[in-house]
This record gives sequence, structure tokens and C-alpha cells, in this order.
Amino acid sequence: MQAELFIEGGVGYFPGLARPIVLQAADLSPGESAEFARLISAARAEGGATRPSARKPMPDARSYRISIAGDDGKLELKAADPGVPPAFAALMNFLKQHGHR
Repeated sequence: MQAELFIEGGVGYFPGLARPIVLQAADLSPGESAEFARLISAARAEGGATRPSARKPMPDARSYRISIAGDDGKLELKAADPGVPPAFAALMNFLKQHGHR
């Protein structure tokens, strides 16, 4: 399984220089791999929940996209400031800690 975190927008964002943070599950320890799978499941479940869609756009806000490719296909999760859901944020933090550019 592989995950990529794309961060777009915000102050100092340069599209040509932006590279995703990439994480290969094979590079993780068994415990970290299990935590990674748990975080993906939680973010997937949270993404299916209905959330209020009427949010006021923020200038210089960041948007986040996590693309996950695995044996069961491809999954894409999206969020944006200021309403990043907790499970999405936890998965994003895990990718930042364990992934690389």
C-alpha cells in the first residue's frame, strides 16, 4: 500500500515546487503498519459521514488530498482549512512523520 499527501494553497505555495509526501507501507514496522491501516479506516469512515457543506471560503487556506493505492483499488480523501476532520488530520500527521518527499 502506498499513500501520497498533497498540500495546496496557503502563503508561500509554489505549485511547481510542491511535491507530495509519500509513504510506502512496506517501509513501516508491523506496529506502524497496523496503525497506518487503522488511521486509513478511520479517515475513510469519517469521510462518508455527512458534514455541513456551507463553509465560508478563507483566503490563503490550504487544501489537502490523500491518495491511497492498495490491493483493493485507489482511495482519495480530501479536506481543507478550516474544517479538517480529526481522523483525516491524524492520518495526515502520520504521513508527515513517516513519509518523505
